[in-house]
Amino acid sequence: MVKILAELIIENFAIIDKVDLKLDEGMTVLTGETGAGKSIIIDALSMLVGGRANSGMIRLGAQKAVLQAIFDLNHPDGQLLALLSSQGIAVDDAQLIISREFNLKGRNTIRINGMVVNLKTLAQVGRYLVDIQGQHDTQRLLDADEHLPLLDQYAGEELMQVKRQYQGIFKQFKQLNQQINDLKHNQQATNQRLDLLRFQQEELSQAALKAGEEDELLEQRAKLHNFKKIADSLQLAQEILNGNSEISLVDQLGTAKNAVDTASGFDGDYQNLNQTLTDSYYAMQEASRDLNERLDSLSFDENDLLAIDDRLQLIHQLERKYGNSVAEILAYQRQVEKELDDWDSSGLDLGQLTEKKAALKEQVQASAKHLHQLRQAAGEQLAQEVNQQLADLLMNEALFEVHLTPIDGFLPSGNDQVSFHVRTNLGEAMGPLVKIASGGEASRLMLALKTALIAQEPVETVVFDEIDTGVSGRVAGAIASKMLAIAQRCQVLAITHLPQVAAAADHHYYIEKQAVAKRTITQVELLDEPGRQTALARMLSGDQITEAALENARALRQQ
Repeated sequence: MVKILAELIIENFAIIDKVDLKLDEGMTVLTGETGAGKSIIIDALSMLVGGRANSGMIRLGAQKAVLQAIFDLNHPDGQLLALLSSQGIAVDDAQLIISREFNLKGRNTIRINGMVVNLKTLAQVGRYLVDIQGQHDTQRLLDADEHLPLLDQYAGEELMQVKRQYQGIFKQFKQLNQQINDLKHNQQATNQRLDLLRFQQEELSQAALKAGEEDELLEQRAKLHNFKKIADSLQLAQEILNGNSEISLVDQLGTAKNAVDTASGFDGDYQNLNQTLTDSYYAMQEASRDLNERLDSLSFDENDLLAIDDRLQLIHQLERKYGNSVAEILAYQRQVEKELDDWDSSGLDLGQLTEKKAALKEQVQASAKHLHQLRQAAGEQLAQEVNQQLADLLMNEALFEVHLTPIDGFLPSGNDQVSFHVRTNLGEAMGPLVKIASGGEASRLMLALKTALIAQEPVETVVFDEIDTGVSGRVAGAIASKMLAIAQRCQVLAITHLPQVAAAADHHYYIEKQAVAKRTITQVELLDEPGRQTALARMLSGDQITEAALENARALRQQ
């Protein structure tokens, strides 16, 4: 046993004031008169593992309902632990505590080990904890759409791995098929888009823009536009430095330097001044030479200005179409080239795509065939096991079969249609389960299937909510034995009206209604052995418990 429901606490729920159920391993039954609240307890448990709640279930006069379930975990399922970890839920002391409160204002709070979670997360966790089987689940069993998932679940991990591989290939096939259809229906739009992209790529490639180019061109353009001002300014500077007279400004500064140099030879106080004039003289000589060189190299070509204006005009045209700057235009160019590369890599040629689809279809067919073979083997094994279970449930002449019918095309589940067929009596024809089984037979068929499937299910707590309705006598005894057998592998909680089932249980709770202070409340009592015999006698004979009924009850318990 790796995880069991250890305690269930219910407050202010329907007619229940407060109930605290302590549960253990093995098989536990809940019995009591109709309307005492047995199914309400299962409803509460259902809400604790993902069922929807509504304020109408709050006990009259109360402001809120409070539900809590405590699960003892011992080596819990790895997938359950991974799920809890992904939600940030810690598992301490090998316990999982789920609580749920909902009030008259519609507020609904769900916590798992103190962490607030939503209903979706609760349902995901709940599927690893409890499996509730009731009349609704019998209807689910009779739904042919559920038969394929049930068979796949029974087949186990090998089939599920092949199914995942198939689904991966099928997804590629479906996407490729959609791409081909889109290409066929949108060929004109696609071609127009490609033509536009190719035109834009050609235009931008021919422009051959460079980062920072616009700023450089504007700077050059400003220089050319101000050429005369630059030339006149340099000419004036040259005239001042070199002059037109016999003695230039540079020469005059040289004469001054020499004079101070002579003075400093007589008086050291003029040494610093001499150095300053010397540095200035050589700096002015250097500036004069540089100025002459620049004036000699200075030229103006109107064609250069026209070329720059043309280039700037091209850049401005491209900015109006593709971006507000050269940097944005270059980014757009990269985007165009990437989109074209994506189209090229996706294989726009319809012929190539069709060939690729044909090859992928062969892979889908092969994978679907493998999946079919595994299902066929699993179906034969399931039929054999269910037929053995039916024999144990006194349906010796019944025959259960799993029918696999191929379908045209492919689905995410493969190309199989699975349906359960049954013959309940010798000499009758096989037919779909939904059309053949009566109420009591459906209960036994469901129990037989549940017994066969239980080993592959993640849960360790199975709830049977009055699935034994419509049976009696030897069949009831067979159902009791089967439930007890299931309880050897997992925790079983059963609501029953059959004394045979109640007698087989390891633990027995009796549920009854009582009127307290003009209010109806539900009382739950864990019965000891004498109490169990009395409860069984009441189930056998009604309110008038006879000695014969007590004797029969003791005999059932001994069995």
